[in-house]
Amino acid sequence: MTNIFYQGDAQLAVGTVEFNLINYINRVGWATYSDRVLLWDSETGKLSDFTSRFSFIVDTRNASVYGHGICFFLAPVGFQIPPNSAGGFLGLFNTTTSFSSSSNQIVSIEFDSFENTEWDPPGIGGHVGINNNSISSAVYTRWNASNHSKDTATVSISYNSTTKNLSVSWSYFQTNDPQENSSLSMQIDLMKVLPENVMVGFSAATGMNVERHILQSWEFHSSLEKQDTKGKTERRIKIVLGSVIPVSVLVIGTVIGFIIWRLRKEREMETCETRNFGSINDDDFERGAGPRRFSFKDLVSATNNFSEKRRLGEGGFGAVYRGHKSADPRETDETGLVELVWDLYGQGKIVSAVDEKLNQDFDEKQVECLMITGLWCAHPDSRSRPSIRQVIQVLNFETALPNLPTKMPVPIFRSPPTPDFATEPMPYYSTTEPVL
Repeated sequence: MTNIFYQGDAQLAVGTVEFNLINYINRVGWATYSDRVLLWDSETGKLSDFTSRFSFIVDTRNASVYGHGICFFLAPVGFQIPPNSAGGFLGLFNTTTSFSSSSNQIVSIEFDSFENTEWDPPGIGGHVGINNNSISSAVYTRWNASNHSKDTATVSISYNSTTKNLSVSWSYFQTNDPQENSSLSMQIDLMKVLPENVMVGFSAATGMNVERHILQSWEFHSSLEKQDTKGKTERRIKIVLGSVIPVSVLVIGTVIGFIIWRLRKEREMETCETRNFGSINDDDFERGAGPRRFSFKDLVSATNNFSEKRRLGEGGFGAVYRGHKSADPRETDETGLVELVWDLYGQGKIVSAVDEKLNQDFDEKQVECLMITGLWCAHPDSRSRPSIRQVIQVLNFETALPNLPTKMPVPIFRSPPTPDFATEPMPYYSTTEPVL
């Protein structure tokens, strides 16, 4: 993404942001918006409302001890990764600045997976906290990263400039725990804490223990406008990090496009085969809509070099022979693609359909989500297919996966109202069996 600036270990990887190298210890990664954000206007005294919505994954890698965490933050423009800020400092502080509230200008919302006894809330372990100019959380609630390992968290942060309320809420795709609190809020006047223009983004860090931090999507909206000295109005900020959506939509669009092409081709073939052959002419041959043209080589092979045993008699244009041509196995493979994947879905093995060349180098949950959504889009009954909005919500892990039947539904022939002059009903979709 051209409007996202990566520092430290952070890098764009297959449509997501990977923050830390897990083969090493004490790592820090940042992903921040590349332009400044106007938080308040010194001329008018107006303070901005803003909302930030993002989704992320923490993968504790089945370890009993892991760390350290990921946070969303606002800081002065030009703020850099502090030296020695890995581990529990989460890439934002170090031993010199961790408690210097008078000199710091940082507000953050942290998902901290490791309890540091020097500054973290005692006795609760991992936690979600809102931090004001300090590594120590002003408000916090218990959060256990291992309970949600590899699951997608969807987070919503909002600031109301009128009430001065900063709030955060979060939910999980599969591992929501009703016993866990899933929201926090505190009153804070950001005009008194942060400079007029700020940078916004994410920081994640590991220490002696490691875990993966993966940002899947990010949206940030700010309400404030300002006119510069030339009278030009700066637009309200709207950041959208596509992450999962564009890559998934590109991949799924390719898959769906192929499936639609195959279905249309099958419908055309079925229509051609059921046509009245009395209406076939030379144009049909040229368009491929009539009987197929075969090469002389194919005819020689199919009739055993025009063997007399294959000769049926004479026709209006010469001798008539009987021949056999084997089906192209590639066509069978293409036609059966959806059926194959659907069968694996029914067996609970849909991920096994992934190309072996990837060497298992992918996120199983993302692939499972992508492929099940692809089947949903290719549902034989068009009325059961999703809208684009539903597809995006599922791919972004904002809603549950569709509950598809374990066996691919058999398409239904339905006849529309038949005019008086029609003699045959037209099928709405082709069946899974060839039409003879």
